[in-house]
Amino acid sequence: PFDVAAVDSVAAGDAFNGALAVSLAEGKDLEKAVTIACAAGALAVSQTGAQDSMPERSMVEELVRAQRP
Repeated sequence: PFDVAAVDSVAAGDAFNGALAVSLAEGKDLEKAVTIACAAGALAVSQTGAQDSMPERSMVEELVRAQRP
């Protein structure tokens, strides 16, 4: 799991599924795709609401770099 402060679980699954789909469509292997998807879900729960909690790609990439070196 990624170390984030969870405040709202709304849209966590949407963020996870979207990031997983994009990662697989880009040809990433399943392990890397799931790591990216988990990071997206983690970032989503660190914000309130649905649309506002969707992380930008750069935020997901930074979290993966910071916590999965």
